[in-house]
Amino acid sequence: MTAIEPFLNRLIDYAGLFPPAGLDMLTSTRNYASYRSGKYARALGRLIVPVARLTEFSAALMEVGCDEQLTPWLLGALSTGDAQQDARLISGLDKRVAVVDALECKAVNLAEVHELLSAAPPKTTLYVEFPLKSCRQMIPALKEGNARAKIRTGGVTADAIPSVEQVAEFLAACAEAKVPFKATAGLHHPLRSVQQLTYEPGSASALMNGFINVFVAAIIAYYGATEEKVLAVLNEHDSTAFRWSMHALAWRDQELSAEQIREARENFAIGFGSCSFTEPIADLLDLGWL
Repeated sequence: MTAIEPFLNRLIDYAGLFPPAGLDMLTSTRNYASYRSGKYARALGRLIVPVARLTEFSAALMEVGCDEQLTPWLLGALSTGDAQQDARLISGLDKRVAVVDALECKAVNLAEVHELLSAAPPKTTLYVEFPLKSCRQMIPALKEGNARAKIRTGGVTADAIPSVEQVAEFLAACAEAKVPFKATAGLHHPLRSVQQLTYEPGSASALMNGFINVFVAAIIAYYGATEEKVLAVLNEHDSTAFRWSMHALAWRDQELSAEQIREARENFAIGFGSCSFTEPIADLLDLGWL
């Protein structure tokens, strides 16, 4: 195995309930159970479930069955927007089989960020998504509140995809403040490329961000790269520019050791949500990186 092993560790949160997959709860839960015990389980992060659907998830989990020898499932839950309702629904989970250890919220301004921080459930990591134009104001507030940032890197329409300049500024701001982050949406494929926006026949296509681009850019930002170099990684289309060896990853003239990758992934570039777990893995296999 190469340095891609620490890079992939728990990288992909499975969000099969969400577009463009839009699976039902039972299918999504069954898929996660399969991935959890599959060959590439190391790359699997949390299962993403709306807090409002946790009761439905519990019923699906009972139907799927849970191997008591395995550790409890870790869930990333999308807030209802009501802190008391979140707390009530989360408390209803049987913590022997599933635990919400990450709560994902949205805020449009600093006042809302402070409200979220004051109401955050104990022992739960808070991720806050906000307008990217406000990242230089929002991220310091998250730092003060020991919360994390969340960036939406795509969607089912072209206008939902942020520019590489916006992504670079977000990554640079998070790195400067040492605020960990996760990404969501639009990162099914490793490299920046033109891809279909949905799985529908005849779907429109657009230039989409790649998860290798985003997370390599994040890691070099973590170690002090300039925003210009971060932007260059985000813009990279050529798979041969990335060279994986046993102990390092090289991107052009930049080298990251496996230990540097491990540290940055654990402490900064946490992961991304994807409605497909198999598609990113298949693409990495096609590239010969797995």
